[in-house]
Order: sequence, then structure tokens, then C-alpha cells
Amino acid sequence: MKMLFILFFASLVAGNVDITHQKNYYWSEQGLENPSQGLLQVADWSLLYFNTSREIRPVLLFTIATPASIPVVLPQVLENLASFLSQDQMDANGNRATTLAEHTLVASTNIEAHHGCGRLTEKYHHKCHEFDHKFNGAVYDHLELSQTKAHAYSIGLSRIKYLVDMVSLGYDVFYFDLHHYFFKNPLRYMYTHTTTPIVVSATPSSVCQPLSAAPDGSLPDEHHRLDIAFVRSTPSTFRCLYNWLYWSTHTMHEAEDKPLDHHTFRTVMQECVSSLGTSVLSVSYLNPEHFPSECNAKCGCRGGAPVERPPDGKCPTVCEFSMSIDFCYLREDGLIVAILTIAIHENVTQTMLFEFSRTTSGD
Repeated sequence: MKMLFILFFASLVAGNVDITHQKNYYWSEQGLENPSQGLLQVADWSLLYFNTSREIRPVLLFTIATPASIPVVLPQVLENLASFLSQDQMDANGNRATTLAEHTLVASTNIEAHHGCGRLTEKYHHKCHEFDHKFNGAVYDHLELSQTKAHAYSIGLSRIKYLVDMVSLGYDVFYFDLHHYFFKNPLRYMYTHTTTPIVVSATPSSVCQPLSAAPDGSLPDEHHRLDIAFVRSTPSTFRCLYNWLYWSTHTMHEAEDKPLDHHTFRTVMQECVSSLGTSVLSVSYLNPEHFPSECNAKCGCRGGAPVERPPDGKCPTVCEFSMSIDFCYLREDGLIVAILTIAIHENVTQTMLFEFSRTTSGD
């Protein structure tokens, strides 16, 4: 398959959305613009060294915050990430008493979200960065992406550019949408249960069935919803991410109401896998039972099938089969209470209790 690059339009229109300004902001006669000094600095501050038992990998966590996420969702997720302490984790100063929250780069869609993110840094020590405010400033809530095509396109392009920039620095990147709440250390899972350079969440149409590329590396020819993406920094992943951004900004697309990166991912990655070979570049998919998405099943997955919603409309105990934990139950007021035992230091554990509501986002 050959990708068609359309370069002769003075104004590049994706569907009925003009992306020329954002394209020109990223690309010049010299090629792709380098990461800004601000992003270089905040990425360095966010850097975590993770001991995979085979090697020590530099990695950072990356998510996107809107104003709607600031009051409840972002603090809830950061509180969750702050619970993960491990001897496998080390900051740039060699300190092992470091949490995942401290190494999370929160990209804000506008100044309101940026200030809200900043107010939480004293408690969680995460890092905040302006996420192309000139293009994403009107995004108040991720749920609006299904209503405003321009936002779906600008967010998608910004997300790819961030991945290109951070992988080019030699850092592995764990991207996740803010509606995810982890019951066990997600980085440990990625480094011990996956091996491919690129790992993404299962496609919505796969429902709760485990998904994998074909033996020849062929990817499912369907819409990909990248609410989780883990990218190992390698020459092949940088090349493919670069191609992904180029094709997304230099060709015409009709992505309807889907984020543009979700729409273009499969085509570009399939081209990379086919051209480079699976020994160089391959893509794998997360098990939806461990990393459920509301697009797969409203109440999660169990035994390869969606968990049925009972007549009262409340999801049953969802966390007993999501990255299994010590104990979990659903309270009458709809809050999920989860009790976890986590490693603080070697041979030292701490039992923690979390109360949280199930937060979701649409396709």
C-alpha cells in the first residue's frame, strides 16, 4: 500500500476543517519544528527511570486536561498515580521514593485548565504544559470532541506532535486519557507483559475480545481509539510517528467526528509494519479485561464478554477483574471503594483505601 501525499493545495482542508495553520505551525522549509524549550524542560523534569529487570528505561507519563476535568477527575487520577511507589522507579537524582504522579506531564488545552493544573502541583508534583493553546483553547471538555470536528482534528494533531517530540528525545511514553483509573502499576504491566514497540488499547469494535495483529503484522482494518498508547523510543517508532504526523497534516481526511489521530493511526502504522517488517516495527493491543474502555463495554469486560448492567442501572463491582486488587465493592451511593496493598519500599507495604466514581468518555 502506498500513502498518497497531497501537497498542492494552498489551503489544506480535512473534511470541512482547515488545518493549514496548524500544519504550517509544525512544518517549515527545514522540516518538522523541534520541540519547544518549554517542552524540553518539562519533559526532562517529568522523566522517570524504570528498571524493567532487563534494562533501565527512561519514560514519562502523558495525559491531557481540559477545564471540565480540573475540579474532580484530574485530582482523582493524580491521587491514584501518587499511590504507585516502587523500587523499580527512580527519578533523575537517583531517588527511589518517587511516585508515578511526579512523572506525569499534564498537557492543558487552555489557560483555565493550565492554571487548574498548576494549583495541584504542590500536592502531586506533576508537571503542567500548555498544549497548543492557540489551536485547542476552545476545548472545554473531551466529550465535546464528538460535537466539534475542528477540536477533534486539532487535539489529534497536537497529540501526535507531542509523541514525536518526546520519543525523539529518547523517552518511552505512556499516554492515557483521564478516564482511566489504575489498580496496579501500569508501567510495570507495560514493561513485563508487552514487548512490541507500540502498544495501544483494543479497538471499540473488538468489544471484549483480546485483539492481536495477524502473523504478517496486518492490523485490524477498523477504527482505533487510542485512549491508551505506550510507545517505546526506538528508531523505528520515531520514523513511524514522524510519518504519522506528516500524513495527518499533508493529506485530506474525512474523519467525521473522530479525533484525527484515531482516524489516521491504522493506515500509517500498517504502512510502517509492511515496509519495515515485524522484526523492526509491530503493534500490539491491550487486553480489554485489564484495560477496559467504555467504548468496549459500559461496565467493563469479564471472560471475553461485556459485563451486563443490572436493572438498577449501576455497574456491578468492576474492579475485581480490572488489574485485580485486594478487595473492591460498589457502595450504594455509586462510589467504588477499592482497597489496595502497595509496595512502598522493599519488604514494606502499605494498605490504602480509595473512594472514586466511575468516570467515562465517549468514542
